[in-house]
Formats: sequence, structure tokens, C-alpha cells
Amino acid sequence: MLSQKLNNLGEKKFIDTSWDFRKEYTKSITHGYHTYPAMMIPQIARRLIRSYGKNANILLDPFMGSGTALLEGILHSQFKEVYGIDINPLALLISKVKITPIEPQQLWDEYHKLVKNYLSDKNEVSFKQKKIETPKFFNIDFWFKPEAIIDLTLIKNNIEKIKNKDIKNFFLIVFSETVRNVSNTRKREYKLYRLNPEALKKHNPKTIEEFRNKAKKNIYGMEEFIKEKYNCKVHILDEDTRYKTSLQDNSVDLIITSPPYGDSGTTVAYGQFSRLALQWLDYDKQTVSDIDKISLGGIPTKDLKNYLSSPTLKKTLNKISKIDPRRAKDVLSFYVDFDKCVEELHRVTKKGAFLCFVVGNRTVKGTQIPTDEIVLELFQAKNNYKHHNTFIRNIPHKRMPKLNSPTNITGNHAVTMNEEWIVILEKQ
Repeated sequence: MLSQKLNNLGEKKFIDTSWDFRKEYTKSITHGYHTYPAMMIPQIARRLIRSYGKNANILLDPFMGSGTALLEGILHSQFKEVYGIDINPLALLISKVKITPIEPQQLWDEYHKLVKNYLSDKNEVSFKQKKIETPKFFNIDFWFKPEAIIDLTLIKNNIEKIKNKDIKNFFLIVFSETVRNVSNTRKREYKLYRLNPEALKKHNPKTIEEFRNKAKKNIYGMEEFIKEKYNCKVHILDEDTRYKTSLQDNSVDLIITSPPYGDSGTTVAYGQFSRLALQWLDYDKQTVSDIDKISLGGIPTKDLKNYLSSPTLKKTLNKISKIDPRRAKDVLSFYVDFDKCVEELHRVTKKGAFLCFVVGNRTVKGTQIPTDEIVLELFQAKNNYKHHNTFIRNIPHKRMPKLNSPTNITGNHAVTMNEEWIVILEKQ
């Protein structure tokens, strides 16, 4: 029975404020291990599992991000296996750490050793008795103060000495979040922006303090996870949903996912967000610089010709192309790539599987793109997908911009996304 809070906008499409979870804590267990752009909050994944996954055995998130849906799958007893797919190395590492159980006492022991070794190394550096070799990646001095570079180097060098791979990865994620917090970037931004000169003068990061606080929080999260988790197989795949993945045909019972928004230039720049951490984590320059380019819609189409089965998309492209044909090609490129994902998801899902998409309807050149309707049309072109409901929720939590500046003129802002659309499909 639908909530009385629902406002019907048409057949099967509703505003439902019960999906907002405005006052809910979203960082419980290991969900708070690391920030990430446009994270799905656990309450949404949890409710979707309880509503549409009661009989499911295998869960898939084909655009895994920081692994919210996977973690929630492990916290529910019915799943035998959970799968997550992503192309971003930082997302793969975050997700792996969040769902890998480690005995908390081992983490506490290693934590105390890391802090002790750091203090010893710092003392030697202070008295110039020991030279340390700091990273040399491009613009490091622009993004980090000299003292922060030294402290981060000392911490990283000691983490690298940890022999147990899972424990090492655990502390690398703590380190990655510390990198973000002590950098010269403006806080709570989705792209890389440096602090203004006045704020930069006042910026005096306490690197080891940041690391210690984050490490302790994450160990407490692991203690919760160990108590709450169920045993199921977890598969984190460094693959691309646009192409045939390693999943078997007709194997997946439930998909819960929040796909990319389609334009790293004006909405969510996953590559920019990940860059500093990946550079400190020693990923090669090409891998770091290519993330946004190889993401869905990263390369614009040559023209506006397409054979996608979405009347809504065609209408939207026509409207945008009258104002800016180049931007219309940017938009089209995302949906061309997304349609390849539709083909793959169609292959791997069972009959009776539920597919739950949490999407944002971004605005380009003053035109809102109804991604919820386009997703629906692309799947229904397969002739065997039932649309159950589309719920519209406000976004009180997500780390993403509410406004952008498409013209780069100060004060000239456009609304990006203040709501999300939760599209529920069933494969017939």
C-alpha cells in the first residue's frame, strides 16, 4: 500500500518523501570508510533489498562505486553471492576494504605500530638525521603543503611495510581519505578546486591526527561489520558493464545500482575526485588521467545519428541541439554507452529479477534530461520488462553539486540535481 505522503505525477510515478531519509545516519558499520561522489545511501539499498529482494540469491551492482549495495547485501541473510563492477581503481579498493572482514585486534595492533613508527620517523626527520624521498607527481606542491607532504610520505612508507594484504589495504583506504582531508582542496567539493589564498594561509593540516582519527573510526566500523555480516561470496570485478562480463547468463536475481550521471564536466567528476588519492597510491599517470575519459559518455559521439529506442531521448536531444549541438553529442554519448549496459544486464538477469535504478535527471542548456524515462524506454524496448513504480526523492545527503556554473561566469549558476528517481523494473 502506497504511503499517504505520495503525490501521484502520473501512472506509476510518485513523489515519496519517505525515501529521503533526511535525518538518518548514513555512515554506520563500514559505510563511512571513505567519501565518494554521489554515494547511494545505505537506507535506500536496504529498503530496495527488503522490498524487491526477498527471494533473491544473487545481487549485482553494475556501477558499484563505493560498494553501498554490496555491503547491504552482505548484511542480509538471503544472498549467496553479491557482485560489484567498476572501472575506477579507487572504487574497487574502497569496496574491497568495506566488505573484507578482518579481526579488529589485528587492526588495533597494526594501528599502534604505525603511529609509533611514524613518530619515530618524524623525530629523525625533524633532526635531519634521515632523508626521505617524497613523491614527485605533477603539481604536488600546489595541492599539498610541505609539512603535509612529509607526513603523508612517512605514513605511506610504514603502511607499505605491512605484509598482510587485507590489513595493508585497510590502512591504505584510511590513508586515501587522509590525503583528501589534508590537501589544499576546498572541502565538500566534487571536483578539484584549490583553497583561495586567504583560506590557504589559515590551512594548517594535522596529518597524523587526521589519520589516527580516521583509522580508529574505521576499526570501530569493522567491529560492527564482524557482528552484523552474513557469510556469502563476494565478487568485486574490475570490468566494464558495456561489454560482456564474467557473470553467467540468467544468473542475477536483483540489481541495485546508481549509474553515473553522464557528464563529468558539469556534474560528478569521478576522475578528478579520485586523482590525488590515486597519485599517492602510486597508480600510473595514464590510469589516473583516463578515468573520466573511459567512463560512460566520456567520448562524445561524432554526430547525433543513433538507433536507440527512446522517443524521450530523441525529443530531448533535438531540444538541446538547437542551442548547442556539441553538448547534445555529449549527452548522446552517455546513452549510447548506457544502452550497451542494458544489453549486458539483460543477458545476466533471470526471469523475475528486479532491477532498481537510482538515477539523477541532470540539466543541460536549461533542459532537464528525464533519465528515469529514458532508462525505462531502453529496457522496455526488449519487450519483457514491467515497470512497477518510479519514486522521486529529495537528495539531502549525496556528495554532489546542487548548482554548477556552466558558463564559468561568476554568479551564473544552474540547478543540477536536487532529486533522484528510483526506477523499479521486473524482467518478465
